Amino acid sequence: MELANLLDVSIQFIKSHPELACFSLFLWAFLETGLLLGLILPAEKILIVGGILVSKGVISPLSFFFCGTLGTFLGYTATYFIGYYIGEEVLEKNLQRLRLSREDFIKTKRFVESKGEMSLVFGRFIPVVRPLLPLLIGAFKPPLKKFTLFNFLGAILWISSYVLMGNLLGELISFIITHKIPGIALTVVLFLFYLAWRKYGKNKKLF
Repeated sequence: MELANLLDVSIQFIKSHPELACFSLFLWAFLETGLLLGLILPAEKILIVGGILVSKGVISPLSFFFCGTLGTFLGYTATYFIGYYIGEEVLEKNLQRLRLSREDFIKTKRFVESKGEMSLVFGRFIPVVRPLLPLLIGAFKPPLKKFTLFNFLGAILWISSYVLMGNLLGELISFIITHKIPGIALTVVLFLFYLAWRKYGKNKKLF
């Protein structure tokens, strides 16, 4: 099964079995960073759908928040130890073997160097940086206590953003149903804004 199909299957599973949504949310949030899956298939789609289902009362907000936060926190922690064990020099020499882009590696390295520990908070919101961030930070070998503190803070803020986004999208869907033409126009504007954000997140000028 292709990864894209696996993502769609996971979304359908969450919709059909909301009582088991916590497991899927945890798994995707973990795998995106724990196995660098976010480089080819970010967990954003799963989390956005989950956030919308929270706004509709299908999924418990507490369940979404706890499982998503735990998943991304543990995923970052696992990847931190991988980076810590490999080291920066070995990591940079084996980018091709790890199927990592040198361009993405350099972008992430510059971001970490400029933002320090706060990169763990803000880096999660940048698509190209998020999956590589804990691997590179681990390679820099910072103290585990400091990493854990900022990792936990970043995980809370990142998952909370999807709860907020889900509520906004839930309201948008209701608005479109009630006000068809204005709703469609608003959807187009927001979609273009999202595409611009994705492009800006990958723009090297950000670094």
